[in-house]
Amino acid sequence: MDPTALAAIVSALIGGVAGEAGRSAWTSLATLVRRRFGGESRAVAALESAESASDAEEITGILVEEAQADQRFAEELASWARQAGAVVHQRQEVTNTISGDARISGPVIQAGNVFGGIHLGGPDNR
Repeated sequence: MDPTALAAIVSALIGGVAGEAGRSAWTSLATLVRRRFGGESRAVAALESAESASDAEEITGILVEEAQADQRFAEELASWARQAGAVVHQRQEVTNTISGDARISGPVIQAGNVFGGIHLGGPDNR
């Protein structure tokens, strides 16, 4: 199991990538971890409180450490990562339509998931 790939998947899921499918993948990871560690472990606590990329690093560290100690868990985690990776990397299409009597006087941005704001130009243009 590649820790960098695992961290990328975990981080993307924490960030809300893939909508409902991503939430389902996150739930399946939580189920796998609870089954392996029980409900009172630091791995479960880390999953339940995850909110940011720094949390993804902590979770990945715990998962990799446990996978190195338990071959069966390593195999289950690798299987989960293959499935979750496919969810994270799904092609998502976005279509924006400007029609009718719309008058555009500035840039138009087409984007998929945006976490945070989009700012054009320098600070004076905000």
